[in-house]
Amino acid sequence: MATTIFHCSVLLFSLFFLGTATGCFGDLLQADDQHRPLRSIRNSFSEDGFESYSNQRNNIGGGRKFLSNGGWLGNSIFSYYCRFLLDMIRMPFNKKEVEADELKLLDHQKTLLFIFGDSLFDAGNNKYVRTTTYLQYPYGFTYFTHATGRICDGRIVPDMIAELANLPFIPPSMQPGANFSYGANFACVGATVLDSYATGNSSKETVTLREQMSQFIELAKKLNATLGPSRAKAILSKSVYVFSMGGDDYLQYYDEFTDEGRSPTLSEQQQQVNAVIGNLTEALMELYEEGARKIAFQNVGPMGCLPFLASNGSCVQALLTMPILHNKQLYEALTSLAERLEGFKFSVFDYFPSLLDRMQHPSDYGFEVGSTPCYYSSSNGYRGMGLDATGDTTLCKYPSAFLLFDDGHTTQCANEQLTSLFWNGDASVTRPYNLKQLFRRELIK
Repeated sequence: MATTIFHCSVLLFSLFFLGTATGCFGDLLQADDQHRPLRSIRNSFSEDGFESYSNQRNNIGGGRKFLSNGGWLGNSIFSYYCRFLLDMIRMPFNKKEVEADELKLLDHQKTLLFIFGDSLFDAGNNKYVRTTTYLQYPYGFTYFTHATGRICDGRIVPDMIAELANLPFIPPSMQPGANFSYGANFACVGATVLDSYATGNSSKETVTLREQMSQFIELAKKLNATLGPSRAKAILSKSVYVFSMGGDDYLQYYDEFTDEGRSPTLSEQQQQVNAVIGNLTEALMELYEEGARKIAFQNVGPMGCLPFLASNGSCVQALLTMPILHNKQLYEALTSLAERLEGFKFSVFDYFPSLLDRMQHPSDYGFEVGSTPCYYSSSNGYRGMGLDATGDTTLCKYPSAFLLFDDGHTTQCANEQLTSLFWNGDASVTRPYNLKQLFRRELIK
């Protein structure tokens, strides 16, 4: 009799444990997917890019991601036990994840991703340097459900590059306690290539290219001290370095002339381009000395046609001419470096025509609206990145129908298309290599 009672008790406890673990397992998978975002979507990507994934994400909810509790237990009386069980299961892994400075975790053998840039690539550094508060909800609502510091309704291009490279989202370099074992994102809103634009009142509200480079060098020193010079050099040479920078240099340069009531002459525009490309080239040489070998650029876009600058459908010519000159000289400078520096490989995504064509012909790319942002102010036409004093702002119902989220930055849906071109585009849009080839070294001849 006693034996029977014992066996029954063991059976009941086993069933209880099995059921609880099954319910909790959904939570475990959901939590793990937050650190390995590609797991749930890996099979959704086609070889040609984001097409199948885009169709899944951009549904009737405008691409918005609605969160739910995983597992069948929900908020039942067993929920506390479930959380305790999950904590016990995940404890060894979480301990590693929070050790941000433990660069010895680089034994994962993956290609690291380092990001330099301005607001297009900023994953949140602006939160730590800016005093303004414009990056509140609804920024981030489509994917993250809250503002993260990204100037977008959801993910930005670096997030999607990381997913395609089977990496977690790369954290902002200034984020306290971040895990940099897969790379770092140094980009910041308003970042310029030239230091001269960081000497005014806003000097503490951005991170210039020079400062971003300094942050990278400090991280490289930690890597060198932790792993030793030989292994650190090998890791940095395998890593991919992605840039999106220069636009703010031309915008601020143009503003100097509007204060004088005129536009810069072609000669003056060329002088500015020469200065920007010269500084970029010096930075790339410095990166090369640190071990960088694989460089990728998203070139400067058609700034003069963005809603915050264009007037009555008319583009600002100087802010089209300077980006065109910049993009031509950037490619020439990178080609020259590749010829002179052993092992130097590069990729340039032609962002300018890719964005402009979508602005002018949105329906050809699945958008309903090309030049009007999803999020704007009824009082001044466009909210943009500033606070509207009246609070009279409008948010579109379906962000995935819009190319632009605010008056200068693309939506998550647009970013999916642009990233696809950067990652897997042919030589007509991304050359001489695309990002996929830079990450997969065996494809580089």
